[in-house]
Amino acid sequence: MAKQCIGIDIGHHAIKLVQLKVSRRGEHTLQNFGIEPLPQQAIVDGSIMNHGAVTDALRELKSRIHLKGADVALAVSGRGVTIKKLKIPFMEEGLDEQMDWEVQQNIPFARDEVLVDHTVLVEQTPDGQMEVLLVAAKRDMVAEYIHVVRDAGFNASVVEPAAFAIQNAVDQAVGFAPGEIVGLVNVGAIHSSISVVLEGAPVFTRDITKGGNTYTDAIMQKLGVSFDAGEAYKVGGSAPGTSDVVPHEVPVVISEISQEIALEFQRSIDFFINDSVEGRLSRIFLTGGTALVSQLAQAVQERARIPVHILNPFERTTIDERRWDMQYLQENAPVASAAFGLALRKVGDC
Repeated sequence: MAKQCIGIDIGHHAIKLVQLKVSRRGEHTLQNFGIEPLPQQAIVDGSIMNHGAVTDALRELKSRIHLKGADVALAVSGRGVTIKKLKIPFMEEGLDEQMDWEVQQNIPFARDEVLVDHTVLVEQTPDGQMEVLLVAAKRDMVAEYIHVVRDAGFNASVVEPAAFAIQNAVDQAVGFAPGEIVGLVNVGAIHSSISVVLEGAPVFTRDITKGGNTYTDAIMQKLGVSFDAGEAYKVGGSAPGTSDVVPHEVPVVISEISQEIALEFQRSIDFFINDSVEGRLSRIFLTGGTALVSQLAQAVQERARIPVHILNPFERTTIDERRWDMQYLQENAPVASAAFGLALRKVGDC
């Protein structure tokens, strides 16, 4: 039986780690969980800019939570990752050669700069087409992630797009109904993404250039405060080193930015609906470090007119309440979504 991977999600603000134990009956138990902050600019648009800082943070996290195991699954995201669903004429042979041509047409990088994979979603549609999912990631970006975890004492066994990891987390925690179309919205620090999943398979993905830092920047500009104060006010806390209440201007700023982000997601949903024959979304799951910002889920739901749920990936996971702070897990559940999805992977998965 293949060993379970440790899920490590290296984000712009922090590293998130989840380790699961999976029984022979498929039951999941939380073995380890931790979050380690990163200095600003250590990660920029998915690329590692401060190798030493990320390595040190991984080592610190590993030591602090007394982690055992070395095989990890990693997520990559940002402009260096492209995911596209393609329709091509049905063919029994020559698909690999055809996909090489599709890469040249659909990926904004030279072929030798990217690692590429594809999977057939539908072998043959009624109109004689094939539906194929094409995934490409910048080769140097993937190498950076493998290098940094190796220097921290880990083995990178699996590397996949963050969107796939989040999809796996939703599938495990909630599940997808037959024929159901679901939106997965991940709001990170620098950018956000939306994936549309049909019966457990991605059919549409898009990134937007707004995220948690959009709130922080707006608060900083409005109140003339530091980045750390803006981060604290964003989540309803006091500025570092003070016991001040949140200024009354903050909820107004949060409402305005929530509406802006919700509008961007709605534009993506409208694009999918107008360009698709699959149908309408039945529900949306919100994940990422910004998912718990007040008013965001409501703004997305009002714009989309679709039920929005903040994902708790631990929903169907056995947790020893004597060992874990349940309030801490609940507060950080959306943040852990990608790491949880990665922790579902096994050594040798491709």
